[in-house]
Amino acid sequence: MYLDANVYLDLIIRNEDINKSTGEERWRSAAAVFEGILAQEAEMVASPLVEAEVLCNGNARLRRERSEKVRELLRTWFIAPGTIWVDIDRYLVREAVRLREAYGSQHEKGSKPFGATDALHLAAALRAKCGYFMTCDEGFPLGQTIDGMKIIRPDIIWPEKLRLEME
Repeated sequence: MYLDANVYLDLIIRNEDINKSTGEERWRSAAAVFEGILAQEAEMVASPLVEAEVLCNGNARLRRERSEKVRELLRTWFIAPGTIWVDIDRYLVREAVRLREAYGSQHEKGSKPFGATDALHLAAALRAKCGYFMTCDEGFPLGQTIDGMKIIRPDIIWPEKLRLEME
């Protein structure tokens, strides 16, 4: 799965807005997704663009300065050996242009369509043959499937394991 930068940022800044899919605070939905990745329930795909958007974000920088936990998250997310990286090149840019032209007008009412960097994220996810693209940005065609990839809000997409408590 490919996570839009806003999923990382929701966790870092503890965004309390409600995820319309889960009914939880967005940071909790993001945390559940990252917990699944750490538990190897899902593979994460990333691009240098996500890394730049997260690490250069002003709110993320402030949280990094104040919190060791946030510093650790930022260190591990972008060096994790299991992360699949997709580089940005001219061919990816051409695919992003195609995606913007084909799907840019298919967004939730009242939101602006996704732009150039968002189109690059989609193109990177498609290049990696992701099954899911997760975002809270309503400029994306949420709920649609593009070339086999579902565009959804952050949520658990793998079967949760049954946990039994021993008394």
